[in-house]
Amino acid sequence: MSTKFLCLAGAFGSVEKFQVQMAPLVNELEGDGTASFYFAHGQHEAKPPPGFEEFFGGPPFYRWMEAVAPPPTAEGETNPAVEDGLEKIRDFPQGASPEDTLRLFNPFGRSEALAKTAAEALEFLKGIIKEHGPFDAIVGYSEGSILAGTLIMREQALREAGGYNNHFKLAMFFGGWPPLKQDLTGMMYCDETDEVIPIPTCHVIGSLDPYVDGSMALYNVCDPETAILFDHAKGHTLPRTKETVKELGDTIRDMIKEARAREQ
Repeated sequence: MSTKFLCLAGAFGSVEKFQVQMAPLVNELEGDGTASFYFAHGQHEAKPPPGFEEFFGGPPFYRWMEAVAPPPTAEGETNPAVEDGLEKIRDFPQGASPEDTLRLFNPFGRSEALAKTAAEALEFLKGIIKEHGPFDAIVGYSEGSILAGTLIMREQALREAGGYNNHFKLAMFFGGWPPLKQDLTGMMYCDETDEVIPIPTCHVIGSLDPYVDGSMALYNVCDPETAILFDHAKGHTLPRTKETVKELGDTIRDMIKEARAREQ
């Protein structure tokens, strides 16, 4: 039986662009009936930071969440502590640990818009799952991984509340970032909580990714017994070479077999 994946595009992405990025892996896993894929992007139209338009493949650009900076101060200056961090992406810092790096980067600031738009994004995903699910697994790329992890952490409570019958058995993250805390006000870090993402995860990272600390901070809030690191040795991109895609496909097949074995 085919495993059904829900795939969440990254910031400034779209369904169409994510389908192109995922095409080699989709062909690998759909070709033998291992998996099927449903794609979704954020609902907020967005504009990439200056100079990054070509990197994100041209319009349209969408985001799942927004963290809008407050009005300028009386002196006309914007408080950098509460700016949307993705606007500062070219000045990515380096901390003593992945978690310290993200605190320095402060990708979402302290804007109330984050909690509001994250809650709206989760409701949007619940609607997709109700209409097109249930799904066995979830894929998140970059900002999409934040939302994917956040949804996974909430699934049990959603099922207990009623009206939600989905249960992800595994997750795959590309160039990921940690999930949001329960109050949706910021990201979850391993040195601030004992909680972990409770399902097997595959973390597809690029050792040349300038934002690899985001991926490692996500890995650090997953169960080390069931979390897999897969390095495609490139940047903040998805693997595309035949050999690498085949190896990743085999990794996912093994994860699916193990997930099914646990259910027996």
